[in-house]
Amino acid sequence: MLKLIYRNLIAHRRRYFWIMLELCIAVFISWKLLDKVIVNEYNRLSPLGYDIDRLVTFQFRELPSDAMPSGYEERDIDSKMADVIRIIDMVRDDSRVEAATITGQYTFEKMGVWMNTIPKVTSDSAGEKNKVSINAFYINFWRDTDFFKTFGLKDVSGTNLADFEEQAMTKSQIIVSKSIAEFLFPGESAIGHSLFEKNGEEQKDGREMIVGIVNDAVYRSPSGRSPIVYKPRNNKDVERKGGVKTLSGVIRLKEGVDMSAFIRDMKPKIEQDYRFGEIYCESLAPYNDMRERMARDVNNDNFIAKSIALFFFVNILLCMTGTFYLQTRKRSEEAGVMRSFGASRGFIIREMLGEGFAMVTLAWLCGCILYWFFIHDSGLADISFMGYDITIVKQLMPLWYDDFLTHFAIVSLVIYIIMLIAVMAGIYFPARRISRISPIEALREE
Repeated sequence: MLKLIYRNLIAHRRRYFWIMLELCIAVFISWKLLDKVIVNEYNRLSPLGYDIDRLVTFQFRELPSDAMPSGYEERDIDSKMADVIRIIDMVRDDSRVEAATITGQYTFEKMGVWMNTIPKVTSDSAGEKNKVSINAFYINFWRDTDFFKTFGLKDVSGTNLADFEEQAMTKSQIIVSKSIAEFLFPGESAIGHSLFEKNGEEQKDGREMIVGIVNDAVYRSPSGRSPIVYKPRNNKDVERKGGVKTLSGVIRLKEGVDMSAFIRDMKPKIEQDYRFGEIYCESLAPYNDMRERMARDVNNDNFIAKSIALFFFVNILLCMTGTFYLQTRKRSEEAGVMRSFGASRGFIIREMLGEGFAMVTLAWLCGCILYWFFIHDSGLADISFMGYDITIVKQLMPLWYDDFLTHFAIVSLVIYIIMLIAVMAGIYFPARRISRISPIEALREE
């Protein structure tokens, strides 16, 4: 059969040359259309590192002093925060709630961004010092409020993955994500070390001491991977950053709880019953809603890119399928001759599919090589990040699309599979019909 396929390709080389040229162009265009879409979809569907599907959030608010009854005395931040904790405790009392916590402006999917540069000095074989730095996101949490339990972050400091158990901490102690710990202290435990211990300068004892390591998580979903430092805050920080109105409550529901029903039942309580002095709550909603708002612009751009890619790609596939469909239909005489020499229906179908397979494979290789030279200097599709150098972060948290060869191979394989399906469909159905034809009918049709 292989010899017959080769002979047929050579015998019809003029006709097949133009078909293969069409396939090469289709491969090139497919690369331009699909590369960015595949990377964006992978980033969108990648796990966030925390259990967002069971999270509900609400906003704390504070009435202005002139809206309070006469005789009201302004309270200090400690009294107000005590009421915030009381509200969180009331939320926890609901049988459908597994955990609840307080978050500030700097947390997952929020508008605020607090970043810091973490340097690391290393010595090479010649004794010369080299300094590299990463940009890490800082997330605030309040001690003894079940922050890590609420978000479902895991303790990765040991050999077994388990829920992170928050311990008694001072303000100078921190918890870091796995990627930061491995970057600063490869091959050893980061617990007990200082975050800036490796910057080549003398540090104060206990400054930003690492006391825990949790799994990597995504600060904002459009940007993907994120090295994160979790830093405890106190009541004075709340006052300095804008007061109670900058805080949110986050609720983690128990497994199997209907979120829509919970929000419908809980919203009146949150807004009417959970009030203490000037402190009240509003805007109970799924945490995913906040994520979608933050990613709206990126999602809109991705939707437009996907729509354009889908439109053109479907047309390209239909063109390829139609071309092979028409070419195969014209081969009834050839099928009849093969039948007269004793070829079975299955042999005829396999032979024609083999020709299509050979042409697709050869055209795919040519198209990919052509695109390789076209894109090698400028690079393949990537994810946009929030205004910082991502080079070191890619070393900390590598993904398949960071490596040029892996990226090129995966996208090429996706294109190859899709094209192969389209071409095989265009050949199989007419080949199945003409393989039934008798030699006499084939000659009569011709």
